Amino acid sequence: MTAQTYDPNTRLDDLHPSRFLKVSDLTERWKVAQLTVTIARITSEDTVPNPKDIDPETKKPRVQAQPVLYFQTKTGTPFPRGYLLSAQIDVQSLKSATKAETIAEVIGKKIVILVGEHRGKAVLRISGMPPIE
Repeated sequence: MTAQTYDPNTRLDDLHPSRFLKVSDLTERWKVAQLTVTIARITSEDTVPNPKDIDPETKKPRVQAQPVLYFQTKTGTPFPRGYLLSAQIDVQSLKSATKAETIAEVIGKKIVILVGEHRGKAVLRISGMPPIE
């Protein structure tokens, strides 16, 4: 086994990277409270919304397919982590901000992701208003 030396500037959050965008990406990595992004694609991915919700047959946490938004970076390349659309309020905000009714209409649209609050905890949300350009 070969030991790996990390770049000293590696963020501790990057030692175990997440599949999804996190509050700390905005607040700590990029030092912003909101971020305007362009939607590149929407996929359905298996997630474990509640690790304590155990499937009685498999004895493992219950898996649920949920929609995930992926974005283009400023250089046009896809950002590797997606935004988990786990809340109905985000779907409503997405519709409001883009005026879209279908997935095809959302692709290429810009939205604002911001830090909000849910039950006293910081969470990511989609603004219901389109970005000001």
